[in-house]
Amino acid sequence: MRENNNYFKLRSYRKSFEKYTVGEKADTYINLDFEMLKDLAVIDMRLRYTLLLFALDVEHFEKVKLLNVISESSDDGYNIVNMFIDNLKGKEASDEKGRKPYTNLVNEINRNKSSEYCGGIIDKYNGRYPAWAFVEVLPFGEFLSFLKFCADYYNNNELKDEFYLLSDVKRLRNVAAHNNCMIFDLNLKSNLRYKTNYAVNRFISKDVGFNKDTRDRRMSNPAIRDIVTLLYVHWRIVKSDGVRQNQAKRIQSDIERCFRHIDYYKENELIQATFEFLKKVVDKVTGV
Repeated sequence: MRENNNYFKLRSYRKSFEKYTVGEKADTYINLDFEMLKDLAVIDMRLRYTLLLFALDVEHFEKVKLLNVISESSDDGYNIVNMFIDNLKGKEASDEKGRKPYTNLVNEINRNKSSEYCGGIIDKYNGRYPAWAFVEVLPFGEFLSFLKFCADYYNNNELKDEFYLLSDVKRLRNVAAHNNCMIFDLNLKSNLRYKTNYAVNRFISKDVGFNKDTRDRRMSNPAIRDIVTLLYVHWRIVKSDGVRQNQAKRIQSDIERCFRHIDYYKENELIQATFEFLKKVVDKVTGV
């Protein structure tokens, strides 16, 4: 506790366990041991690290894909960026609620003007960017806005669908990047505002082979929904065999770690079933 974790973070994993409701043990957790909390914390940490790499892969390959779409059009790479910026300026001028999408974009980019990594790009183009430079200085959220604008402009249904998928990926990317717990509460049900993408549901049913009841039960948990969505998007978007094989080794190792102490959870059907669900999804996306 002094060197490896803190009590507040570790105790959060208790939420995946049920409580006694009656008797002298009422309001205490059923079959919960400190070793289980430690085990879940390690599993969660490993998944966070690996899934952040998955999210970075997805961001990179989606940028490559978008730039290919732009290069195959008649656009010179500057015009589409100028139209996007003009669109943001128009929204800002007409927004009665005072939202400032253009100002926020400029501020986000200028925040990195002194950066040793992308400051040179910002200085070189000085606000007049070609698409291939623009995507390198955009934060992920602003890149998604640009992706949606391009998808609509080129009427590209595949890019449109991937915009919505990547919007789901963004949540998990932020969680992992901020080192927040992910699987701390497998009992938690998702906000109805966030529904599983149709393509992901189809993948789980058709490709992985789960029936609708099992699929909906597991995907009702926001963390599991976002993890599976990211795994699906990586499987769909990343084209490099080398990247896919390298990441397959990582995620398979993490899934194996989930089952190292599976005997701990012989009385916890929720944790066992969730790990089995993730394993089958991972087996599919890694080709096992």
